[in-house]
Amino acid sequence: MNVPFFNYSARFAPDKDLIKELVYRSGTTDQFILKEDVRRLEEAICAYTGAAHAVAAANGTSALVLLLRTMGAGPGVDVLTPAFSFISTASAIRLLGANPVFVDADPRTGMMDPADLERRVTPQSRIVIPTHLFSVMADMEAIRAVARERGLLVLEDSAVALGASQRGIPAGRHGDAGLYSFFPAKPLGGIGDGAVIVTDDEELARGCRMLRNHGQDGVTRFLHHRLGYNSRMDEVLAGYLLHKLGRIGQLLERRRELAARYHEAFAGLDPRLLVTVDDHESRMYYTYVVQAERRDELRAELEQAGVETQVYYPAALPLQPAFADLGARPGDYPGAERFASRSLALPLYPEMPDGDVDAVIRSVVSFLAQEPQHA
Repeated sequence: MNVPFFNYSARFAPDKDLIKELVYRSGTTDQFILKEDVRRLEEAICAYTGAAHAVAAANGTSALVLLLRTMGAGPGVDVLTPAFSFISTASAIRLLGANPVFVDADPRTGMMDPADLERRVTPQSRIVIPTHLFSVMADMEAIRAVARERGLLVLEDSAVALGASQRGIPAGRHGDAGLYSFFPAKPLGGIGDGAVIVTDDEELARGCRMLRNHGQDGVTRFLHHRLGYNSRMDEVLAGYLLHKLGRIGQLLERRRELAARYHEAFAGLDPRLLVTVDDHESRMYYTYVVQAERRDELRAELEQAGVETQVYYPAALPLQPAFADLGARPGDYPGAERFASRSLALPLYPEMPDGDVDAVIRSVVSFLAQEPQHA
């Protein structure tokens, strides 16, 4: 048995002819970057999310940089960011010369803890970046309340959450701006890297558009109003994403079906495996993450059975070597450290065969049956 964590071939093989057509069209019409399909994609994302403005970017990390810089992140500015997340949020802050202030994870969900957020706001704090991870959203209502009270801008990192919602508001639309990633494994996965920024703030959108193309305003070529970046989306990717966006409802529903099978199988065995979710949340299953005290043993047994898994993430960000100079010590972020030691992501993607899901379930159940009280 071999159950991959993700099957890229299964995702892209059915679109072989479309991909060839998009590449040929781009090369024969001189439409390479920031042309008609990029514009159409931005309009389609606005329609799907309800945002007034969408700004396509080269990847999720560069989208973070564009937003942070436009929001004023830089030397002397504190930016509040999750202690349990992918490194891009915190690295973007530091690379702009700002100071990342890590916020512990909610012990129930693993997302940013609003109570700890309130404790860690400083006089220099200007921006907060709540991040949604592995199919769970941060408590945006509580985070927004803290942000309003303390005068913070909210940059909602929804890289993996396109299609999710909370209290009827789409992920990415709770704050001053949000972003979605189009990395191939993401809910709306493209051919290579890509991302889009969404906001209702016209000036914020204008600033990001200018920064993504070397400080040009899109009117006069080679007139640079400020120093910017090359964070431009290409037409092939945009055309492919437009095609996939038309099927996103079907793709998300398949993810929910697979997750429901996992949930039904595991809930009756050991509820400690399951991550707590807000009752007001409509989930979009990017991955299916379980919590296990003997996580490494479970992962080894699944590997032995031919099931590939991933650890999201092996250490709290403040304890990663890249941030050693900030002086965090084990025990400083108990919620994040607990999730880092217990989380294991199981395979879940729309093209995943039912038989593979059954195989994963059998392997997990077999492990739990050995010593269920210590799972």
